[in-house]
Amino acid sequence: YDEAFGAQQAREFVEPERAGEHPASVRTGRLFGRPFPLRNAAYLGALKSHLLIPALAVAGTSPRVVRTATLATGLLALGLCMLWAERCFGRPAALLGGLLVASDPSFYFFSQFEWGPFTTNLLCRAAGLLLGTVAWQSSRPRLALLAAAGSGACFGLGVFSRADFLVILAA
Repeated sequence: YDEAFGAQQAREFVEPERAGEHPASVRTGRLFGRPFPLRNAAYLGALKSHLLIPALAVAGTSPRVVRTATLATGLLALGLCMLWAERCFGRPAALLGGLLVASDPSFYFFSQFEWGPFTTNLLCRAAGLLLGTVAWQSSRPRLALLAAAGSGACFGLGVFSRADFLVILAA
């Protein structure tokens, strides 16, 4: 359901002539004369739809394109997690962790048939954690400030509930 919900709004930006009905919580604006998704639900932003727009515009609107783009988002998130683990724990730990996550059936399932914002949350959290670590470890003030600002932006996009925020504080 959720993959179709996010994909529908991305498709409407790519193919505005095929606009459909939405729940009352959906919000759109206009960008280049097209309906641009602003919010998918009362509790969820439209980042998933934004990430799908380029894939649908280039490869067409189909379930295969949506699932391939979702898998690519999950794999990019995993790569960022591995870069963070390498920075903190070394390359062997990063490779082992990446292998364990990639071979977990739930990671593959959620990266193919997304229920909720799994891959987009993971992408934002991984990028936020990596950039936060870069900021913390950097001896160059400009780089540290830029990385810290990027980290805050990523966490702002990737945290949707108080429970999620507690996980980030614990990390």
